[in-house]
Amino acid sequence: MSGRYLMVLPVPAAPSGDDGSFEIESAFADHLRMLKRVLGPLAETLVLTGPELSADARANAGTRLARVDAQRDGIRFHAMFPADVGRAGYLRAIPRVMAALYAEVKQADIVHSGCSPLYRPFEFPALMMASALGKKTISVTDIDHRRSARMNYETGRWSRTEYLVTRLMHDPFMHLQHLIAVRRCSLALLKGQRLAQDYGRGRPHVKPFLDSAYSHEHIIPNDRLEKKLAALATPGSDLEVVYFGRLVDYKGIDAMLRAVRRAVTRGARMRFQVIGGGPAEPALRALAAELDLGATVSFVGPLPFGAPLFDRLYDAHVLLAAPLSEDTPRSALDACAMGQAIVAYDTYYYRELAELGAPVELVPWRDVDALGDRILQLDRARPRLAQMIRQGIVFAGDNTQESWLDKRVGWTRALFDEGAAPAPS
Repeated sequence: MSGRYLMVLPVPAAPSGDDGSFEIESAFADHLRMLKRVLGPLAETLVLTGPELSADARANAGTRLARVDAQRDGIRFHAMFPADVGRAGYLRAIPRVMAALYAEVKQADIVHSGCSPLYRPFEFPALMMASALGKKTISVTDIDHRRSARMNYETGRWSRTEYLVTRLMHDPFMHLQHLIAVRRCSLALLKGQRLAQDYGRGRPHVKPFLDSAYSHEHIIPNDRLEKKLAALATPGSDLEVVYFGRLVDYKGIDAMLRAVRRAVTRGARMRFQVIGGGPAEPALRALAAELDLGATVSFVGPLPFGAPLFDRLYDAHVLLAAPLSEDTPRSALDACAMGQAIVAYDTYYYRELAELGAPVELVPWRDVDALGDRILQLDRARPRLAQMIRQGIVFAGDNTQESWLDKRVGWTRALFDEGAAPAPS
């Protein structure tokens, strides 16, 4: 069949011309192109609808954005509302947004979306419109936030009022959407084995998934790997530790800096690179200076997903992850492909990755001393670290973007098989 595939997502993009061309985060642009290619006739037309990136945000994004050409790539963007619109502004815009959304859903054969925040209903209404119109629907949840409120409260980032409002209003709203999605949608993809088990309860159309962004050709070349491992085994060489991603408070990069300080003062020979940009950067630079980390820490700035980033990551040995609330970043999977082991706080996502075979060393959540001590242990156990790096590359080879897209395409095509059973109600 020749289909129209509609994606209704909260991913901001900037229109770039009158033909539906747009600019969007570079890794996601690559993902859209690959998704359209592997879906084939199911996505003869692929339409992304979502919030519109402001001019200031677009300018600040710099090289992190890539252009998607509507004519060349066969993908177009329909901006629905400003990404920076406030709660009141969005609520006033709901009638217009829902009308525009319904017009897109009505034309679609497949609608791909997810759950919505309480005060910004957008994605989930698209799924319900599509279900009512008899369209095929794919619900995607890419993070399990069920413990995030408690985590934010325990860190002091949230007040008791914020915690209670979330537990009494926002969390039940999200729970209800998941209950409906697994009953009404044709296919439900939930990131995390536990999330899929808790809501799927054996339903065959509810699947756990991973969301990798790298391809086979991005995995560290063998000659580069051997060179890195030889350097790692050289007496007196530095352990290369890295963080890459957004510089925002909940990522816990301040804890990483404190852990690095602990490891260095106890004898670790290492360097720590912070790759990325964001609002927390000035405070992180100040903290690095306060901790007297000097040349041990370098702030690289944002790099686009692709060769400039990969070339730097290929030389790193360890990725640090210290999230203060639940987090499922693609960087964990990218790190395996780049030839890195992972030292992370014990949150559900990193625990599940370890159970699936990724080279993840877990330390208790928010235990900065344990994080620093584990860095030191790996510095002193380099043969084991080399083994973990090789383990990660095997894991990465089994979990490329292509492999997961192939699974998703297979599940999607099955929805159109003659006699395919509808999703249970």
